[in-house]
Amino acid sequence: MRPFSIGDAAFNISMTCNLTCDGCESFNNYNFKGQVKFADYANYYKEWSKKLDIEIVTIHGGEPFTNPDILNWVVNLKKLWPTADEYYVATNGTILRNKIKVARQIIDEGYYINVCVHDPEMYRDIRAQLEEVLEPYNFLVRKMDIGYEYYDEYTDQIYGILEYNYHFKKSAIDYIKDKTWYMHRSDPKQAYKTCLEDLSPCNFFHKGMLYQCQLTALRDDLFLQFSIEPDAVDLLKKYKHGDPFYPMDKLRKFFRTHNSPIPQCTLCPGCPDTHPIFPMAKKKIKF
Repeated sequence: MRPFSIGDAAFNISMTCNLTCDGCESFNNYNFKGQVKFADYANYYKEWSKKLDIEIVTIHGGEPFTNPDILNWVVNLKKLWPTADEYYVATNGTILRNKIKVARQIIDEGYYINVCVHDPEMYRDIRAQLEEVLEPYNFLVRKMDIGYEYYDEYTDQIYGILEYNYHFKKSAIDYIKDKTWYMHRSDPKQAYKTCLEDLSPCNFFHKGMLYQCQLTALRDDLFLQFSIEPDAVDLLKKYKHGDPFYPMDKLRKFFRTHNSPIPQCTLCPGCPDTHPIFPMAKKKIKF
C-alpha cells in the first residue's frame, strides 16, 4: 500500500487532435499541439508509482492515437500500476481505422478503448471502425445508458465502450481580442462545481507532474503557443502542482487541498450551460 490513493487518474500524452471542436476543453480548436514521450518523464512516473495507488488509469489527450509513442505509455503505465482496477485509452474514435494494429495491441495489454463520439453524423462510421478493430475478438455488444459496451461473453473482458458526447461546456476562454485570450472571472466555488458536474475529482498528470485540471496542467504549453492576458498568466503561474520528488510532508499538504476549489477556478465558467459541438468545424487531414 502506497502512502496516497486516488480514484481516476488521467495521463495526458498528447496536445494534438485530428478534430477541431468549438469549445474544446483541450483547446484543439485553436490548433494547440504537441506530443509527450514516456521516456522523457519516466523517472517522475516511477517515483509516483512508489507513493500513489491508482484505481483507474486513463490515457488522455488531445487525441492519444496521434502520438507515435502511445504503446510505450500503455505498457509502462500498466507496469507501474499493475493492480489498478481498470485501464482506458480515451479517443474520439475517428482514426481507429488507421491505427488497427496499435489498437489491438492496446486491447491485448488489458486496456479498454473508450470511444467518445462528438458528432452524431460520425457515429455509424466510428462504430464500424471500432468493430473493425475488434474483428479478431469474440465480442458481443451490450446497450448501456452512455452508449454501447463491447465485451467477451465468456471472460467478461471489456474491449471497448462507445459513448456519446454531443455537447461541450463553455470554453475557459471568455473572449479573444487582438489575438489575446481573456478568461472568465467566475466565483471559484461555483466554477469548481460546474467543472466536476458531481463527478469524482480530477487528477491530471502532465509531463510527470500532478495537476487539478487540464487548464492548470497545460498552462506552460499554452503560454508558449498563445497570447494570454497577463492577469490570467500570473494567476496560473501561482498554482503549485504535485511533484513526486517533494518530501512527504509537502506531498501530504498538496493532497489535503488537491481536490477542492482553488483560486485558478475563477478563470473557468461558473455556469452549467452547454452548447452543441457538432458538426465539427473541420476534420484535420494532417496532425
